[in-house]
Amino acid sequence: MAAGKSSRMGRNKLTLPIGTKFLGSMALETAIHASFTKIYCIVTESDDLNWMTPSQLEHPKCVILRCPDAHKGQSESLRCGILQAKRDEMSAALILLADMPFVTVQMLEEMIACMKEQNDCSFVATSIKEMITPPVLVSNTLFDELLTIHGDIGARRLLEKRIQSGKLIPCKDERFVFDIDTPEDYDHFKVNSCQGSDSNV
Repeated sequence: MAAGKSSRMGRNKLTLPIGTKFLGSMALETAIHASFTKIYCIVTESDDLNWMTPSQLEHPKCVILRCPDAHKGQSESLRCGILQAKRDEMSAALILLADMPFVTVQMLEEMIACMKEQNDCSFVATSIKEMITPPVLVSNTLFDELLTIHGDIGARRLLEKRIQSGKLIPCKDERFVFDIDTPEDYDHFKVNSCQGSDSNV
């Protein structure tokens, strides 16, 4: 999901430079290295995609989905991706935010393996102190319910209601689910990124 307004940052945070990369390309690169069939990049209608690398733009896994109603809130981006996953008859979809550069391939693969091992599991979610946080892997059994969500909210409320049918994977290091919303977050990120966190490990 990369169709946010970046209102608290004051500029398009996806284009914030991190060394030779842009912030938005980092989580996408992690997703590319994971074992997904397709990656739906949910963006605004006006996004020029200059935060993506040429190889990402041309990658066979990557599908650009422009969300015309992104300005109405994050649920519209969520619905855009889930609707396409339903059209493509996907068995599950993982919700990953473009401003979470520390998420690792290992985290994503653990979630995929968990859902495959537990056939009756409707979702697998990352958790911090038992609170659900992205990334979240949802079974197609929840697609129709997710499509009913409206406003500036995500999937958390719905998943909390279905908690008995889901699985939470605790994240012991909160840095891995750190998201970049403000200039202060960005400064903090740059300090941590210099300390050896590799989003593709």
